[in-house]
Amino acid sequence: MIEDRQRGSLAARLAQIATLSGTDMWKLTDEELTADVAEVSRARASIDELFTRLVGAAAERDLVRLAAATSTATWLKNVTGISRAEAHRVAKRSEAMSELVEDTRQAWAAGTITSEAAGTICEAIAKLPDWVGDEERAIAQTKLLEWASQYSHQDLQIMAHRIIEHIDPDGADEHLGKQLEAEEKKALGRTELTMFNAGDGMTRGRFLLPVVQAGMLKAVLEGLASPRRNDPRIYDRDGEHCDAANGTLTHNQKLGRAFCELIEHLPTEAMPQHGGLAATITVEIGLETLKNGLGTALLSTGDEMSASQARRFACNAQLLPIVFDGKSKILDLGLSKRLHSRYQRIAIAKRDKGCVWKGCDRPPSWCEVHHPEWWSRGGPTDLNNGALLCFYHHHLLHNGEWDCHIAADGVPEVIPPKRIDPRQNPIRHSRFKAEP
Repeated sequence: MIEDRQRGSLAARLAQIATLSGTDMWKLTDEELTADVAEVSRARASIDELFTRLVGAAAERDLVRLAAATSTATWLKNVTGISRAEAHRVAKRSEAMSELVEDTRQAWAAGTITSEAAGTICEAIAKLPDWVGDEERAIAQTKLLEWASQYSHQDLQIMAHRIIEHIDPDGADEHLGKQLEAEEKKALGRTELTMFNAGDGMTRGRFLLPVVQAGMLKAVLEGLASPRRNDPRIYDRDGEHCDAANGTLTHNQKLGRAFCELIEHLPTEAMPQHGGLAATITVEIGLETLKNGLGTALLSTGDEMSASQARRFACNAQLLPIVFDGKSKILDLGLSKRLHSRYQRIAIAKRDKGCVWKGCDRPPSWCEVHHPEWWSRGGPTDLNNGALLCFYHHHLLHNGEWDCHIAADGVPEVIPPKRIDPRQNPIRHSRFKAEP
């Protein structure tokens, strides 16, 4: 039976919630709404504590075996209809609940700590080494309980992970080192990446990465998607350029575009060799399609891309174009006459020092060499027909509104569309100084 004190507190909360459920939300004042949200949250914690104890009692009574269930989580899923993942969380928490001291359990039952905080405390105590005695475990819980009321849940998780430092400061480093090594090995074993074609021009997927490598990836993407970059313009959902300050894109969408940029600049020369060839991706496209930008191109991966995007990639070494004439004869295999050589790129990087678009601060390593006089239209591959453009501005230029040329003094200039400047005056990056 539920203790009288807890039964009365929980019953009172449920009665209050039942009354509240019939209330029109618009009738509540701001203060009442805030107070009710907090009260319902506490009631949820109380119910979760009771629910977890009931599941633990069912496991102790062997109801799982009697129901022919393979595990407590399976039994719980069958009885309640909750998801398998949630059932596993509750079952795991019920097993660790026996480690809780009375103060922690009562705080959870009273709703003064959240279920997430209670779960974090349960897991932290369960992970303590065997040599930690009951007294030390009680001290650790008392400290975690104190922190739970003072810090955010994320902070509590970090401190719970290192609670051993509070119990045994001298031996903490050795224990944490072994714990971290074990976690790293386990994380590597669980590392996976799945992708599938969704059939709508998108590929969907999921991944599990170790914390260190995920942090490295996030740091790169956050840097590429940073709103503090000088040029805030990005693509909106329809592919049109917009000002990020307008809030058209979410931060996650910006990270997605940054991921695309990162992928396009992977060093293909460092990829593993297959039959003497690096992991090179080719794109097959007809000469007329390449010239007029209308139609599709076929990648060696079996996927298709638009001709307009293929024209942009024709400026870059990341894809190798195979250009056919009308009789399917190969006219060009993306040799040096199409791509600027390594030394040409070095010279262009020395001249441009980064993306030539005014206000953009992308460095040369994150730029592509664009043919101002498009290669697909017969433009030569030489120093006087190359300009560095970042991923975004290269996209923008190939959309057709903007243009780029090399001025008489050898400086790349961007030509805006008439809707922005009716006179279409050339624009230079501030790093260039006009010749007197």
